[in-house]
Amino acid sequence: MADSSTEHPAGQPASTMAGLSTLISRSRQPVSLDAVDRDLLALLAEDPRVSQRQLAKQIGMSAPAIGERVARLERLGVIRGYTVDIDWGAVGLPVLVYIPMTIAAGSDVQQLLGELRTIPELEELVVVTGGYDFIARFRLRDHSHLQELLLDRLYPIPGLRRFETFLSLGEIPAQIELQHVLASRTGD
Repeated sequence: MADSSTEHPAGQPASTMAGLSTLISRSRQPVSLDAVDRDLLALLAEDPRVSQRQLAKQIGMSAPAIGERVARLERLGVIRGYTVDIDWGAVGLPVLVYIPMTIAAGSDVQQLLGELRTIPELEELVVVTGGYDFIARFRLRDHSHLQELLLDRLYPIPGLRRFETFLSLGEIPAQIELQHVLASRTGD
């Protein structure tokens, strides 16, 4: 009898990527948000360090009511944290590189991911559809650092079949108006 985790019912081998289903963070069900929640999220997205007193003044509610709203959004997982926007050039890592990767059939994806996670310059790893399996984003010092990453860290990883290197020429700041994105949600 075939092991359903390694073969499809038709007897064909399962995709190497099939094991990722337990590793990928899944989308959650939407949370019901009212206009005040959306306003709070937009203001916090602009400035995560804004005080509850200032939020209360801008929204027209009391500071304790705002505190309860923010705490509710945190409990529900809508607000997952507060971030810092780092100037990577100022900390000596001005080079941004995207590397789409393809995994060889039959590879141990867990081992491959473990190897990738040991690379401190790895900023993000995303599973994608299409001709590649992953896209990795790395922060590097310079060209020699890129050579070191490719030759010493990525090439030796077993199961990494193919990858390309896309060197960023610069980032275009997002101009997403969170208020408009949240307002376009239906069903609330």
